Amino acid sequence: MNPKITEWFDQYLSGQMSEKEQTEFINALNENPELKKHFEEYQLLINSFTSYHQKNELENKFNQWYADEMQYTSKNVKKIWWSVTYIAASVALLVTLTGIWLYESLNKQTKKQSTEISYLKKELKQIQNQQNTLVRNIKKIQEKTYVPANSQSTGFMFAPHYILTTFHSVQNADSIFIENDFQVRTQAQLIYTNKDLDVAVLYAPQMNAKPNFYFSNTIHHLGNRVFTLGYPTNQLVYNEGYISAMNGYNNDSAYYQITMSLNPGNSGGPLFSNTGELIGMIVSKNINMEGVAFALKSSMIYTLKDSLPADSIKHVWMKAFRKKSSQNASIQNIKPFVLNIYVYQKSI
Repeated sequence: MNPKITEWFDQYLSGQMSEKEQTEFINALNENPELKKHFEEYQLLINSFTSYHQKNELENKFNQWYADEMQYTSKNVKKIWWSVTYIAASVALLVTLTGIWLYESLNKQTKKQSTEISYLKKELKQIQNQQNTLVRNIKKIQEKTYVPANSQSTGFMFAPHYILTTFHSVQNADSIFIENDFQVRTQAQLIYTNKDLDVAVLYAPQMNAKPNFYFSNTIHHLGNRVFTLGYPTNQLVYNEGYISAMNGYNNDSAYYQITMSLNPGNSGGPLFSNTGELIGMIVSKNINMEGVAFALKSSMIYTLKDSLPADSIKHVWMKAFRKKSSQNASIQNIKPFVLNIYVYQKSI
């Protein structure tokens, strides 16, 4: 472990901090739940040692490994304190070594009373559970990182392989990638656009699941409750509101005006009625009116069938508007079909 990190924790645990430093330390933990979690795990590990000498010996070995393998170069202690990634990796490896030590100690103490053995088993299990959690966090850190996209937005599958999003989100894209918690990042092809209605269709060969919702062919009414799922952040976000006007910006009848709190990245997200019918697609928001956004009506999306580039796509399009006999989809069933869209451009 980075000596600066253990020194910081140890100073507090051993009472070597001034009153001001203790206050700063506690404030840092309260402001950063992840940091507080790792400190508590470290404190638990320290308490599990039978003597400070054993803890110090193990820590020194780990510090030497860290110096040899990680070649730590940063000299800014404050940045180290707030680096959850380094703390997670360091504590996880310390947990691993501690688990081995405890296991060996347990084998050597088989002649102790059964109550003591039971206690050690319980403690070992607790440490192993913490270790598993931290290892999972490390795996996430070690996952492949990607070059930041020029823009991000939302899209949704309306049929196997086919994804609907907004034209302005993918305009001038050199490459487009899609991803969500159920689908690793994969490339998608832009196969159709309609600038007037701000619609784009993507094709992803790897996405062969069949959505369990359908487009609504009916017009929904003023005051009807609606919701959307989208990616204004890197995680899926749920928003709900209601239809506040039957026409969109400048009285455009192709759109609903909805009252809903949305942010950049929500463009291209599906708009559902409160019963789970797909009634439109989020397109834009009014920056001059708080909480006012616009969604293209599903009835207008349907009219694009005659301008689609191939009969095969037209057939898929028509099936997406064919009402199913099954019940409308729940939020949990919708989630796998809502996608984070990454757009890359060589030049803007």
